[in-house]
Amino acid sequence: MAVRRQLETALAEVEHAGKRGFFEPARRYLQLVRELKVRDSENVTLLGSQLLRQHRHRLREEELWLITEQVAVAAMDTKAVELAVELVGDIKRQFPRSQRAIRLTEMYFEARGLYDEAEKVITEQLEDAPESQMLLKRQVALEKSKGNIAGAIEALRKYVDIFQTDREAWEELGELYLQVQMYPQAATCYEEVLLQNPTSIASHVQYADVLYTIGGPSNYRTARTYYAAAVDLSGGENARALYGLCAASAQLTALKDANKGKDAPSSKDVEELAGLAGKTLLRKYEDEAGDKVPLVLATLKAQGFYASAAS
Repeated sequence: MAVRRQLETALAEVEHAGKRGFFEPARRYLQLVRELKVRDSENVTLLGSQLLRQHRHRLREEELWLITEQVAVAAMDTKAVELAVELVGDIKRQFPRSQRAIRLTEMYFEARGLYDEAEKVITEQLEDAPESQMLLKRQVALEKSKGNIAGAIEALRKYVDIFQTDREAWEELGELYLQVQMYPQAATCYEEVLLQNPTSIASHVQYADVLYTIGGPSNYRTARTYYAAAVDLSGGENARALYGLCAASAQLTALKDANKGKDAPSSKDVEELAGLAGKTLLRKYEDEAGDKVPLVLATLKAQGFYASAAS
């Protein structure tokens, strides 16, 4: 929401500036989009192409080519083919052998559905730079564009073997594994994400969700631990973690006869923790969405925690 408000404010400044005052607010808007790393392709194409046509001479050299690249990518997104060809051509003439020119050329072929040509660009460049981070990422993006999830997984596995600390890549690989229902592999990826970002609430919940989906006493126990950690990190404010804690506890209660042993949590421990989570969840809904309270109570009742949560 905060990002959207920033963009809306910046766009409003462009609109209020009129033709004479267009340059500075338009420039600031494009800079904001780059800094926030969002894609607002229609506005970037419209405002960026106008800025380049009318005020190219006012831009510093570095910023000129940043904006040219930014608008070229947006033009591909919006199918503004002629503009994309023009801008990619400008960049290739200015930086004929640069990574920037190569990437944009491949992206242009990909946007046009010319996958063989795009793959040829990547393959040829990888022969000279087999561990190029940019090229390996483009290879993953190309396979995803083709709808080849298995190919994207293979390409991303090769990438993380080289760039093991790229948290976003591990997360993307986990998402791809989830798409093909390879849950144990997805869990491994999200475990790696957690190791690199141990205070992330979302990462705790994500990992717990996958373990819960896999199922079984051991996974339910571990999922419960990570849901509880997410609840703690969020100060009890993360509804998904609270729901997950109740659900995992319900599964452990149902499986308690099959879960006997030194590592099994006692039924009392499970019910106390789930009851506390249920109470917190109810309070949250009473404060923020009172009309949903009956539904939450029904869910807790189905899980066997109605009395402890409602008391």
